[in-house]
Amino acid sequence: MTLLAGLQVVQIGGCPAAAVCGRLFADVGASVTSIHPDNSTPLAEYLNHGKRIVSGDPTAARAALTGADLIVCEGGPRDLRIRQHGAESLRRVNAKAALVFISPFGQSGPLADDPAADLTLFFASGIARLLSGQVDNLSEPPMRPVGEQSAFIGGIAAACAGMHAALAGELGAVIDVSIQEALATMAAAELARAGLGGR
Repeated sequence: MTLLAGLQVVQIGGCPAAAVCGRLFADVGASVTSIHPDNSTPLAEYLNHGKRIVSGDPTAARAALTGADLIVCEGGPRDLRIRQHGAESLRRVNAKAALVFISPFGQSGPLADDPAADLTLFFASGIARLLSGQVDNLSEPPMRPVGEQSAFIGGIAAACAGMHAALAGELGAVIDVSIQEALATMAAAELARAGLGGR
């Protein structure tokens, strides 16, 4: 598919949501460069299919970032600052690229730097209720979906927002994707029913 042919996308790191986002861009024709990806599992290899891999070459990584139309990065604000992948650092390298940040709870707010895992994100979003219904026996262990589904849903949400920015010509856009909020949108009806006093 060539919907986004000519669009230069850079995915930084091998976190799963960013890898899903990058893979979706590659699938619709964007030229995706993955800097320091994870290749340790068959799933990681699958998510890196169709991407140019840059690892261990700072000059090539900087060149990719400088020429990018869109940059995808995953992590909380503190982690991104430490790795020098926050908006300010990336803007020094590329002032025009749209920036897509994916994190468990977004880049701002009281939970922005809180740690999270697939299980905690599913329960924090309310979507776990869709999987298990009302839990009456709190001594039972929580149900957990197979795999890292929250990362896939967060990556899909990030890809949709990033593609909108790319197709709308939103140069310099900063997109903040909270995986917890992406999951919560899937549970909106269930959350509304619970909020209105239903079980």
